[in-house]
Amino acid sequence: MSLSGAVWYCRGTACRAPTGMVLRYSLIMPMNFISSPNNPRIKEIVRLRDASYRKEKGLFIIEGLREVQLALRAGFKAREIYLCPEFLDTRQKADFDFKARDTEIIELDRKAYEKMAFGERKEGVIAVAKDSGIGLKDIKIKPKSLIMVLEGLEKPGNLGAIARCADAAGVRVLIAADTKVDIYNPNAIRSSLGAIFSVKTLKESSVKVIAWLKANNIKIVSAIVSADMDYTQVDFNQSLAIVLGSEEKGLSRIWRDNSDYQVSLPMAGEADSLNVAVTGGILLYEALRQRR
Repeated sequence: MSLSGAVWYCRGTACRAPTGMVLRYSLIMPMNFISSPNNPRIKEIVRLRDASYRKEKGLFIIEGLREVQLALRAGFKAREIYLCPEFLDTRQKADFDFKARDTEIIELDRKAYEKMAFGERKEGVIAVAKDSGIGLKDIKIKPKSLIMVLEGLEKPGNLGAIARCADAAGVRVLIAADTKVDIYNPNAIRSSLGAIFSVKTLKESSVKVIAWLKANNIKIVSAIVSADMDYTQVDFNQSLAIVLGSEEKGLSRIWRDNSDYQVSLPMAGEADSLNVAVTGGILLYEALRQRR
């Protein structure tokens, strides 16, 4: 990734910008510096790994260069962005647009950053962002809309993987219905590679989602292992919602009863089903194939 033209805001005259970046000083944008892993702000970031604390504060953490970029591009508001020059310099990855004057930029040393970092892939960038608060009322339906609905999903990694597939297939709305997973779980964000931001992702009850789909004349395609209809028999050239159930129990009765199509995938071996993220990917790409 090119660094050309990117801006590095520095807190002192002895500071050096990573190769290829434009150096600007704190007279333009003040930057704080944190060196202690025991700093209260570091401790707050660590607490934001907990779903209940994220919900209480209406905040969540985004780790990774691509992930933060996509969140900002999608309109998420960052309360602050933490940078560790050591990682940004060695990886030569920084291409941020810090035009938002209300975003505080904080520089970290390695120990402070590693205390905050969640995953193994360290890129020197962590943001604290505000929950978008998006709901069904904010979704604008377009002709031939393709929507992904996940009911009762339990694993954040699957949510992230499906969001990534949904983005690749051109889906712009992903709804987590009656799910136990926090959509801003760090594992969900990381496994999506930031796609959970480029796809409008929200949580709602199944009852409200079904009512909303029907009110907008969006057909419901439910993936059910025992269904007789092959998934390729569905006409995906219409407004549709692809609905997947939980990893253990599949779809509940309310979705089965309200389905316009119940479909299954052919299984040629001993296994009777696929991972929910794999199933989602197959259905999404069948929709994409038919629409090309």
